[in-house]
Amino acid sequence: MTPAGEHAEEIKAQEQLLRSVEYLRDLDRVDIARLIGSSEDAHFAASMVILREGEVADSLYLLATGTVEVSVRVDEGDRSVTSISAPATFGDLGLLLNERTATVRALTDVQAWRIPRNAFERLLRERPQVGRAIATSLASAIDRRDRLRVGAPIKAPEQLHAMMAAPHPRSSGLTRVGYIAISIGMPAALWLLPAPSGLSTPGWHVALVMVGGAIAWLLEPVPDFAVALAMAAAWIGAAGVPAAVAFGGFTTSAWVVAVAALGITAAMAASGLLFRASLLLLRVFPATHRGQLSALLVTGVILTPLAPTVFGRVAMTTPIARDIAQALGHARRTRATAAVAFAGVLGSTILGPVFLTGMITNFLILSLLPASEQARFGWAGWLIAALPAGLLLLIGVALILFALDPRSGMRASSLVRRTQEQSIGRLSRHELTSLIAIGVFIAGLLVQPLLRIDTAAIGMGSLLLAIGGGALDRQTFRSAIDWATLVLFGVLLGAGAVLRSGGVDRWIADAVTPIARSVGHPALVILLLTLLVIAVRLVLPMVPAGFLLLVTLVPSAPSLGLSGWVVGFVVSVVALTWVLPKQYEVLRMVREVTNGEMFSDRQSLAVGVSITALALLTMLICVPYWRAVGIL
Repeated sequence: MTPAGEHAEEIKAQEQLLRSVEYLRDLDRVDIARLIGSSEDAHFAASMVILREGEVADSLYLLATGTVEVSVRVDEGDRSVTSISAPATFGDLGLLLNERTATVRALTDVQAWRIPRNAFERLLRERPQVGRAIATSLASAIDRRDRLRVGAPIKAPEQLHAMMAAPHPRSSGLTRVGYIAISIGMPAALWLLPAPSGLSTPGWHVALVMVGGAIAWLLEPVPDFAVALAMAAAWIGAAGVPAAVAFGGFTTSAWVVAVAALGITAAMAASGLLFRASLLLLRVFPATHRGQLSALLVTGVILTPLAPTVFGRVAMTTPIARDIAQALGHARRTRATAAVAFAGVLGSTILGPVFLTGMITNFLILSLLPASEQARFGWAGWLIAALPAGLLLLIGVALILFALDPRSGMRASSLVRRTQEQSIGRLSRHELTSLIAIGVFIAGLLVQPLLRIDTAAIGMGSLLLAIGGGALDRQTFRSAIDWATLVLFGVLLGAGAVLRSGGVDRWIADAVTPIARSVGHPALVILLLTLLVIAVRLVLPMVPAGFLLLVTLVPSAPSLGLSGWVVGFVVSVVALTWVLPKQYEVLRMVREVTNGEMFSDRQSLAVGVSITALALLTMLICVPYWRAVGIL
């Protein structure tokens, strides 16, 4: 065999060895290539010590040929623990610990590849789930060893593939291609047909691109932000929309404020400020089941205006909810556990539309309003308009959760909370910097209508405070901010201008005007609007459904006889509810964080239907208030 052929065989053998490691088997070819590229060929003669207990742990070894013995130090000398024969790995704990926990000696001539620890550290920065998988694999190995030692039955190994999987399930390559073909083919089949009456040909093409995007969001062949970018590209390349218009959302104050808000949220989370706030709130409420439900709801309410990303808030409160359920002694998937889980979810989500800084889509609504209305809905004006709905939603959610398990008399120990509070220590400089940054941000939004300062300047000033104070470093800025959502947000911020450029907004307004006139009363129009949002949510997930409905309906609000703010608020509130749990991205994330142990599909369906009915009723009750304050 030629040297090139031998080298290829060697690389193939290394890849097979890496793929045989449970926590590395799902790495993509680029990550595998990087690890192989950083490996060093190592040869050891029989009886040679390869690793010595107590030395610095700095690498993993892939055993290609030969056998090694693993021993540990005891009073009378080294005691053999096990032997390992190729193909295998050893030195795994060196990826997690600073010192070697055992001595490894070659029993025969050994050929191995050594992969330095720093190569894995780079991988872990990019793929944090690999670290969790390593820890799980090693813990499972230790458990098996201990059980063998005492003769206990061996538990089935955990399915590490679930931990390595992407947050959202993806279809196979062939199915994905089929879904992409459908998303493109449906609009393409209608492309050359005459435009509907009242709509120009360019407007028809703009609308068809959005239809294709809606189909792609439904089928999910690619992530939602990729669908948004494809829509923008199609608007430019096929519908003739100028690039400055298609990507104009990235130049708006709303997008800059969203970047600032998510950046400050990342700083608060990284510094521990949000976790500290959660612990303080849990201390205030009784350690009973209902007391801790109330604590989770109030924690979510307080965090909502501080952290304008729904997924970020849920990611913060879900582990706390899981710990509370365990501290209360609730069994898995009981009504009590489900109540605790949904208290964390609903407290962190349902009031997002009530605060201007509660969701980044609120800034989208603001950007779609006429200038005269934008001045009215600053931070305080927004809250005043939404406050009755927020109170009704909060009370209704509490009643639903209390009814889910009305007889639970469990009481939680405060030991875990006290231990966490002691561990987190005093308020750090970075926490203080984050607190100042969010304070300046919200205060700036409060006085903005009076001082007439551009909200982008307020956002950037607050973000720079967090960065300058060290609360947001380069790594956190790169990895902790949800840039995918910001890309989606930027494209759809510009979607309003795209629709206007093709006259689609006027066409939609002309289509809905007869419906509004035939219905007459604003309460009935809001009822129809709410039912429309529910119907769309049965088909589309929360994020794309909310964005699509906002960019199409808020500009058409005057034709419905409604305020653009009311339409945007109704869409936002109802889009956060669910009937089909699989269509709610938040529940997917909670299931992943808790391994599906907190609630069942039946429980999530029952709660979802209840919350949807509550949202519909709340919107109707608020009509008299909105009319009294002059919004309707």
